[in-house]
Amino acid sequence: MKIFNIVAHEGIGPARLGASRENTRLAMAADGFTLAHDTETQDYFDLPELGIQVEYSAGQASFIGVSCYAACQVMYDGVNVFDTEAEELFERMARADGSGEHSFNTHEHLFPRQILTLWDADEQYDRMGGEERRVWAQVGLGDADYLAAISKYTH
Repeated sequence: MKIFNIVAHEGIGPARLGASRENTRLAMAADGFTLAHDTETQDYFDLPELGIQVEYSAGQASFIGVSCYAACQVMYDGVNVFDTEAEELFERMARADGSGEHSFNTHEHLFPRQILTLWDADEQYDRMGGEERRVWAQVGLGDADYLAAISKYTH
């Protein structure tokens, strides 16, 4: 089983913030990912049971979003983000962010100091616990350009 670590301001697994599209594709292929779909500004990579979305700004990876379906480990602060209840993961990220009070909701959240995002907490995403717990559908990581772009819509 592959383990992918989320490292704020750096990357998730083989996907690195600031990497060129060509280098991102090479790194993802070297780790066994296939390029499932691409657009002018995004690539979607697949492994069995794991999907990674990479968005590019000015030719460099600016956002990395990870979705997991089962049997994989994407780690943050010592826990598998797809085997951790949504509120617990939210609280861990809020503590680590150190940017003040954060209010939990199940739709989406941004932790601005780490530029970490959470999207859509629901039982249907609890692939490891039998769809009993609310788990986030996607955990994302962005750079300063991504933060500036989404801040227009989140404040």
